[in-house]
Amino acid sequence: MTTVVFLHGVGGVTPGWDSALQRSLSEHVAGSEIAYVEIGFDDLIGRSGVIRKRPAEELHVPIVTSTQRSALRQRYQKRQVELRKVVWHSPDRVEPPSKRPPSFIPGEVMVRLPFLSMRQAGHYRHDDNLRAEVLDRICERINDLDDDVVLLAHSLGSVVALDALHVRDINVKLLVSFGSPLGQRDFWGKLWQDPATFPYDRLGSWLNIVNLNDPVTWKRGASHRFPQALDTYISAGDGLMGAMNYHDAATYTSAPILARAVAAATSGPLA
Repeated sequence: MTTVVFLHGVGGVTPGWDSALQRSLSEHVAGSEIAYVEIGFDDLIGRSGVIRKRPAEELHVPIVTSTQRSALRQRYQKRQVELRKVVWHSPDRVEPPSKRPPSFIPGEVMVRLPFLSMRQAGHYRHDDNLRAEVLDRICERINDLDDDVVLLAHSLGSVVALDALHVRDINVKLLVSFGSPLGQRDFWGKLWQDPATFPYDRLGSWLNIVNLNDPVTWKRGASHRFPQALDTYISAGDGLMGAMNYHDAATYTSAPILARAVAAATSGPLA
């Protein structure tokens, strides 16, 4: 049995992500093989007020396995090769852009914008105590599951997922990040760019899906910062606003390429 766990981005719970994925998965696996869970944390990051720094580095110490690290890395790399084979011939896969566009808004400015709930991202980034609360909740909920975990992480949720894997003791068979800002400069996930801290022992594979139309990803994958990620590209969505927009979680979870990856982790070569 596999449980698909969803981590939302700014703005909170995202209706429709699971039904979109179930429809897309129906041609690959039996529905009874997969359970769906969303872990919400908008009640923690959705506070009002000024964004303040509250350092607490002792709450964010990487968990690093020193024994057999080379063998673990080789195992991970082999699984990434299998994952690449799974998604390569997906009908919605498109070629990556030949050049990444320049960043037009510095990350520090972006998280202080009063619209699009970006202030939530600012609270998460700067308040170590609040971030620890978020990660503790995710760790507790995931560790309560008896099943293999496929972790779907949308937007800010991808940052949260990467943080959790580095500083909390969770095991994830497949991480699929999408609509992610991790490719934007060194603003997000900077501490985890060191290969020595990567959780090869607790993460099976990592796929990062970039929608070329999504303004949050800005056509940037994550692998230039995190070579452990496999970037793949799609072109999907119906405009900047409304249901199934370019950044909507359901736009990603309805993508055949994501369904192929989840199916591979459930009953395919990554199972």
